[in-house]
Parts: sequence; C-alpha cells; structure tokens
Amino acid sequence: MRMLFRTAAPFAVLACLFTFAGCDGSAAGSGGQAAASSLLPDTVDSEVLGVLNGEEITLDDLTDRDISQLAQLRSDYYTQTHDLLEESAVRAAREQLLLAAAAEKGMTLNQFYTNEIGIPEVSDEELQYIYDQNRGQFGGRTLDEIGTQLRRQIANQKMGQMIEATGNRFLREAEWDLTVPAYRIAIETAGHAALGPDGAPVELVVFSCFECPFCRRFDASINRLREDEALASQVRLVFRHFPLRNMHPMAQKAHEASVCAEDQGKFWEYHDALWADDNISLDGLEQHARLLGLDTEAFAQCLNSGSSYERVQTDLDAALALGQTGTPAVFVNGRYIGGAVSYEQLTAEVEREIDESN
Repeated sequence: MRMLFRTAAPFAVLACLFTFAGCDGSAAGSGGQAAASSLLPDTVDSEVLGVLNGEEITLDDLTDRDISQLAQLRSDYYTQTHDLLEESAVRAAREQLLLAAAAEKGMTLNQFYTNEIGIPEVSDEELQYIYDQNRGQFGGRTLDEIGTQLRRQIANQKMGQMIEATGNRFLREAEWDLTVPAYRIAIETAGHAALGPDGAPVELVVFSCFECPFCRRFDASINRLREDEALASQVRLVFRHFPLRNMHPMAQKAHEASVCAEDQGKFWEYHDALWADDNISLDGLEQHARLLGLDTEAFAQCLNSGSSYERVQTDLDAALALGQTGTPAVFVNGRYIGGAVSYEQLTAEVEREIDESN
C-alpha cells in the first residue's frame, strides 16, 4: 500500500525560490537535431509549420533550443498534471475523513475544528518576530497598524496546518492507497554504458558532462551508492553523454575519449579517471588511456578520427528531446528527480522504487 501525505510548510510571508542545481547549458551547442515529431501538440496534425516562397518550414528546421523548449513544456505539463492529481486526491480523501469524524460527533466541520483541533494562539513574541522578518512586505506600516490583521493571518495559517496534520493522521489510520501512477519517461538504455544487474528493480539514468562541477559533485553520491553492496545490487546505473560544449571547451573530447575507452571495455575505469581530473586536456586524455592499460594506438586513432562523435551526439540529442538543458539530469525508473541531488535524496528515491516493486 502506497500512501502520500502533503504537509504544509512552516509559516512564511516571503516566497522561497528554488533553482536547478547543475550546469545550465541552454541548447548545449549540440550541432545535431533531436527528434521532435512526438512533441507536437494534439492540435497540430502536420510537421509542416509554414511555407516560405513555396518551401516548407518543418520541425527539422527548428533549432536545438526550440526542440528543447518544446520537450520541456510537454514534460512540465505531464509532471504538473500528475502532481495536481496526487495533491487533489489526497486533499479529497483527507476532507472526507474530516467530515466523517465531525459527523460521528454530531458536529459541523467548523465545530469539529474548534472543539477537537483547537484555536491556535499567536503570542506577542511570535507576532513581533514575523513582523520583523518580513518588514519590507508591509509597505512601511507599523506593527500597531497591521498587528490585528497579521495576527489573524498567522492564526489562520497555523489552523490550516493543524487541520491538515489531523487529516493526515486520519489517512495513516485508514485503508488508503494512492493509485495515481507516477509520470515516467521512456529513456533508451540498451547499448549504453551500464553497471548493475539486468532486470534490477531500479534503473538509474544519468545524463552528465565530464567538465560540469555539479556533475562531479553528484558523482560522489553515485560512488557512495556503488559502494553500498546491498543497495547497488538493486540498481542498474546507466550513463548517457551530455557534454555542454558551449560552456566547457574540453567536454566533447572527454566524452568521445570515454567512448573510445568503452570500445576497449574500460568505460567505467576511464569515467572514474575523468572525474578525478581537475584540468582535462588532450594530453591528459591520452595519459588516462595509457595508465589504464588501453591500446594507446587504437585509442588515439579512435579519438583523432572523430568516430565516437556520433555516439556522443546521439545521447546529447536524446537529452534535448527530453527537455534537458543542464547537467546532471537524473532519472530513476523514468522519473526525473532533478540535478545534483544529495546522496540522501538519491537513496530515498531509489528505496522508494524498490519498495514499490515489491
């Protein structure tokens, strides 16, 4: 049985701003073209978007930035729709339980709130603290001028939190199963560098750039997961290339070099060597190959010929088609969980998927 409860945040007048933890590559300077036919809205039934002097303008004429923005809009729509369905379902279930509890005591809902949950008090110290912390929001009005109104607002918000907490307690005690399916994206993983058993309950896909400092930080979390034998045995880690060429000048060659190492069966060893390299250079790429015991002549031929370029490009186009503009981009069983999330958040998401698979 899977349960989900939305709990209210502590009182705050000021809104919090959350930003993506990662390297923002915008269009990533891809030089390729991500497939976009699936990104058309239902109201558009043709890939021909216009006709200029008798020549068609189609999806193939759009820039990588356009494709990425289309993909991001579609992903945002489905993600936000899913989140709203979850929140609405939980709220409806919570309200039904509160109504039933009030009816059982022969009370109206407001009477139940007042008599069973209680009226929250707002001390003078709390009122002064909230006023001081948000003074700039009050247009120069003094606490004497707005104190009564502010006290009422604080009490109302605290009351809302107490009602929600009571409803969540009722949910925990009830036979409640949230059945809204998680929004998941199909990501191609066959033929890509991977660690972990086939058929593992969790597939962790990471689009990463070897020169992105946030990716390096996230790799430390990945390494901790790899070292946890019990957890790692439940996870298949898949690496996808996402070099941010417009930000990091050596990123493309570093990713091509890792593909050349993969051709010789040592992708992950080369992957780890790149993360340990604070200053990636062409000489360094060749030195890593030599120290790992690769066939350096074959490695140099692969790297200098550009034969691995298209394999990197395929991954980059896939990232753009998923609406990704920055690295790392992390997916757990097709659910996007963000950028350089903490080890604790990563393992929580992995364990959630393991629990749901049982």
